[in-house]
Amino acid sequence: MKNYLPLAVLLVLHVVFLWLDLYNLTHLDSVMHLAGGIVLAMCLYGILASAIDKGWCPDPGKIVSAVLVVSLVTTGAVCWEFYEWISDRVFGTVLQPSVNDTVKDLLLGLLGGVLYTGANFIALAAGKRVVATEG
Repeated sequence: MKNYLPLAVLLVLHVVFLWLDLYNLTHLDSVMHLAGGIVLAMCLYGILASAIDKGWCPDPGKIVSAVLVVSLVTTGAVCWEFYEWISDRVFGTVLQPSVNDTVKDLLLGLLGGVLYTGANFIALAAGKRVVATEG
């Protein structure tokens, strides 16, 4: 359950920021996309660690885990951009004002996943597990 808490908090913040119309007033959109990539990577590493600890899958190793997590974070970023596109078309929001904004959002989500994965590698090299990956 604790693997999902950061994601739940981020989604609640997203709803609050939409309700208060803060995305139009600040650069909060960029910060939230970066945070989304970090939080999604954190959750995915936690889920993977739990699955390994419970014997549901073998340990894929550091490299395969990193590729898997960054790939899934990137897929999550693409799915989020689909959500924004659908919201713009169905509800008349302006979550995707331009192609440049969409590409920036995708890159920030990817960067967030890469940053967390890098932090995970550094922690593992120091002989520690990142807190979020503990089962």
